[in-house]
Amino acid sequence: MESLDLLLNGFYNLLSFTYIAMLILGLAIGIIAGALPGITMLMAIVLVLPFTYGMDAGLAIVFLFAIYCGGIFGGSITAILFNIPGDPMNVPTCFDGHPLAKKGDAAIALGTAIMCSALGGFFSALAMAIATPLLAKAAMKFSSVEYFSVVVLGMTSVAVVGETRPLRAFMALFIGIFIGTIGIDPIIGVPRFTFGRSFLLSGIDWVVILIGLFAVGEVLERLCTSATPMDQIYSGQASTRLPGIRLLWKMRWTISRSFFIGSAVGAIPGAGATVASFISYGVEKQVHRRSREFGTGILEGVAAPETANNASTGGAMIPLLGLGIPGSAATAVFLAALLMHDLQPGPLLFQNHPEMLYTIFAGGMVANLLIILSGLIMVRFFIKALLIPESILGSVILGFCVLGSYSLKNDPSDVIIMGIFGILGFFMRRFKYPIPPLILGTILGPLAENYFITSMYSHNNHIGVFMTRPLSAVLIIAAVGLLLWPTIQSRLVMQRVKMD
Repeated sequence: MESLDLLLNGFYNLLSFTYIAMLILGLAIGIIAGALPGITMLMAIVLVLPFTYGMDAGLAIVFLFAIYCGGIFGGSITAILFNIPGDPMNVPTCFDGHPLAKKGDAAIALGTAIMCSALGGFFSALAMAIATPLLAKAAMKFSSVEYFSVVVLGMTSVAVVGETRPLRAFMALFIGIFIGTIGIDPIIGVPRFTFGRSFLLSGIDWVVILIGLFAVGEVLERLCTSATPMDQIYSGQASTRLPGIRLLWKMRWTISRSFFIGSAVGAIPGAGATVASFISYGVEKQVHRRSREFGTGILEGVAAPETANNASTGGAMIPLLGLGIPGSAATAVFLAALLMHDLQPGPLLFQNHPEMLYTIFAGGMVANLLIILSGLIMVRFFIKALLIPESILGSVILGFCVLGSYSLKNDPSDVIIMGIFGILGFFMRRFKYPIPPLILGTILGPLAENYFITSMYSHNNHIGVFMTRPLSAVLIIAAVGLLLWPTIQSRLVMQRVKMD
């Protein structure tokens, strides 16, 4: 009952004009940053962090959390309309979202993304308020062995998602893993594959790779093909249509599975929304009765990753607030914000500042519900961009790409690298090589390397440790099953055909 009273008091604190204004402003900033190519949600959080110094600690975290939620949803807008995800976590949304838009169903695809993002985020914030102590205790038992297994599961899921040519998917994945090794070795401290270039010592930023492969590559592809102009493709789609109760009920199992996957994966430090999104889409593609239609444009293919994306936000805050361990890159900024306000996250935070924590919980729920209103308004702005001629729109997107790449470290080398990956993305599209495995390999490869080496050092180079620890064994078996399932499924289909 005490927790319920604290939560109700948190909602009462949100009734002030300042909190409501910060929630709306944070959502608007997040959606714009998440949707615009070259500008990420994480970048937006970092840029506004200094301006929260004079705020109350609770207000600052609620404001940043609103940007976090809005940014994760915002990338789905350009993913659906332009096939350009704002972040890697929005890549699976492209698989079915953009085909739906090409069919003339952009309105319902966007509405599904809005509603599923709001539902996934709301229930994850509720779970954050209820289950933080229990899940925080579970997360304390995780070691590098379990972390490695989670990363492997994430990589194997993206390697088979929607791919008719798994060999090419694995080739792209391993190229991404190789790219992730460029720079200073995190364990030994020696340079790898830098070829004497100082700007490669810090590695290649995955944001630059993402901008090049998806944004620049997509613009080049459209300029070199006779594709129908976007304003003709989306003719008549001037508004967003939210799915009705009947349609949401029809997708209830997809939304439920994706919520649990997103919340659970988000609670694991180092996993985050990207892994949650890919695993959710991969699982849904395997278990759904319309699995063969995934990738051709079905609403479940939008609902799964978008629910898991926002469900991971509440999950990622659990290890941060309960243990002081950031569950994602964004929550690492939240950690800095808490420390900036002289607050040490962890068990003592619950004892000394319970009212502030439950105000944050309530703020997370309200922010996700406001995504429905904010999304409807902001999507109209991006739909208006479709009226811009293709050549001008492409130039604007390339301008944002250059600006976003350069602003990361104020280094012209990042712009050159972005261009190189843009050309690579163009040729990968031309020769039908999947891009998502390369992105995930780049992001998850270094994590897998760190966790694997740490596990080996900690267990006397005993490779069997990944199967002797129960949770790790379950995750590894799930990864193997995910790899083998398409083959098993195709053989079952062939047997049925022969029997008929």
